[in-house]
Amino acid sequence: MAQEQAIPSIGPAAPELALPHRPGAIRNVLKFIRRKPLGALGFFFVLFMIAMTLGTPKAEFGVPELPHSPLGFKLGKPWLAPYGEEQNFKNVTGRLNTDAAPSAKHWLGTDGSGRDNWTRVVWGARRSMFIGLWALALATAIGTVIGVISGYFRGWFDTAVQRLLDALQSFPPLLTLILILSITPFTSQPSLLVVAFALGFVGIPQVQRIVRGVVLSTREQQYVEAARVIGATDARTMSFYILPNIMASVIVVFSTGLGVVILAEAALAFIVPQFVPQEGASWGLDLGRAQREGVDTHTWPVIAYAGAIALAVLGFNLAGDALRDVLDPRLRVG
Repeated sequence: MAQEQAIPSIGPAAPELALPHRPGAIRNVLKFIRRKPLGALGFFFVLFMIAMTLGTPKAEFGVPELPHSPLGFKLGKPWLAPYGEEQNFKNVTGRLNTDAAPSAKHWLGTDGSGRDNWTRVVWGARRSMFIGLWALALATAIGTVIGVISGYFRGWFDTAVQRLLDALQSFPPLLTLILILSITPFTSQPSLLVVAFALGFVGIPQVQRIVRGVVLSTREQQYVEAARVIGATDARTMSFYILPNIMASVIVVFSTGLGVVILAEAALAFIVPQFVPQEGASWGLDLGRAQREGVDTHTWPVIAYAGAIALAVLGFNLAGDALRDVLDPRLRVG
């Protein structure tokens, strides 16, 4: 059998197409830090706060335990008594170690009852993150649905919804929050979910107003008009053409709203301490207690809790601004 002859190629071999170079994750992070240093600082505060929420007692959550209990310390070991029992704990020498300055044993010192400030800051971060995430999940979900429907249909429905929400916003948010918690069946000690849902309900008008403004401009885009021309229903147009294109704004609203919710929860605990549930520490509650006992004699607790609130709010605001610049193509540089 005759061997097949190779067909000679005509002309030079075509060069292989080079794929576009995609920088790695580390390079993207370094690029983000260089271009958005304040945003990177905000993300650092956010990640640090999330890491603090993992520092809960080992017996309950299976993670490394804290050196002290949020209620106090006893011979340097955690004491997992029910929260809310106001007791004075003694150190190894048998004397009450109150208002101690920061040391290797107590990083942020102790308060007037001998409780470790760092431990209570960590437990307060867990409470703030839990309430913040649940409240923003409720406010963002309901506010986005209302904003999309109202901005898409407009007309009498939009007018009626906006006037109703304007009437709700005419009341001060903090008074509305106190009123909601006062009429619940858990008036004496509302649970964390009750406080979170109350904060989320108060935040619905702000979220829907932002989403509605974005939808009003998005519904006039050509791809939305094309969807109507090909016969897409209103539900399909809102679900597949409008909602995916406003998700960047929704993410930014969620990230910046966390700082607002944390500040609102701290203000509520500061003004109305009886609404703070007994199963965890609270930055606003501890700050109010230190302020009422005297800032001059309780300096370190004030610095610890006020600093935690300020850094958390600053971190989420800076991170939200950076996300807006990255996700919004109109603000993206390079």
